[in-house]
Amino acid sequence: MCDFLKLMILSAVQGLAEFLPVSSSAHLVLVQKALSVESPGSSLELYLHAGTLATVCVFYRRRIAQVVSDMARMRARGWRFALCVVLSAVPAGIVYALCGERFESVYDSTRCVAALMVVNGALLLGASALVRSPGGGDVSVWRALAMGLGQAFAILPGISRSGTSISAGRVAGMGAAKAAEFSFLMSIPAIAGAILVEVASSSTGAEAEAASQFGGASFAAAAVVAAVVGYGALSLVVRTLERGRFWIFGVYCVAAGAVALAVLH
Repeated sequence: MCDFLKLMILSAVQGLAEFLPVSSSAHLVLVQKALSVESPGSSLELYLHAGTLATVCVFYRRRIAQVVSDMARMRARGWRFALCVVLSAVPAGIVYALCGERFESVYDSTRCVAALMVVNGALLLGASALVRSPGGGDVSVWRALAMGLGQAFAILPGISRSGTSISAGRVAGMGAAKAAEFSFLMSIPAIAGAILVEVASSSTGAEAEAASQFGGASFAAAAVVAAVVGYGALSLVVRTLERGRFWIFGVYCVAAGAVALAVLH
């Protein structure tokens, strides 16, 4: 299989798993292992994250425009929503600052990543069982912090950021659509922060050498693939949540993680 095709496969996997609650980091690690391909590193991740960031901004463009408009007109609801987004990023920022480098070593263990994927599935199933009513609450400071704690847990590869944050919001009483909306909007500063980290790391000689194997045009194509596939995945998550079938992703994660533990070493 040619390198460009492998790159497109990785991009599609990123687009799917970034929004589906199944952990993009776990799927990238497992797919790379299955295809016997090494990631080009932070240079590729920068482009892929740029693509998924564009997906969120386009999908929720009206909501973003409304919040910006409310803030410009000094309306309390706009500033309150922005405050909730900022607060939701605090737990992950603290955890990454304290433990980020330690968690990086987990990526080197395929079995560890697969095991955490099973844990992710169990969390999704447990949260789905706890949600007994549709819920109708909107985001609040405490719900934003709860979802932020879920996002912080997802720094571990194998744990889904969208899965843990949406589950936290639903358990806290938020409606399905509201929980999904806030989960993906609160990902904007998280993804933007990841891009900044990757910009810094991609400037190293090793990363530049890895990126030269593909070239900027290939990486740009990868970003487009991740964005387009991601848009479809985001739509699927919202529909699945609204139909009360979020637990399906938990079943998938447990099964896929168990298979990966059995066959990959």
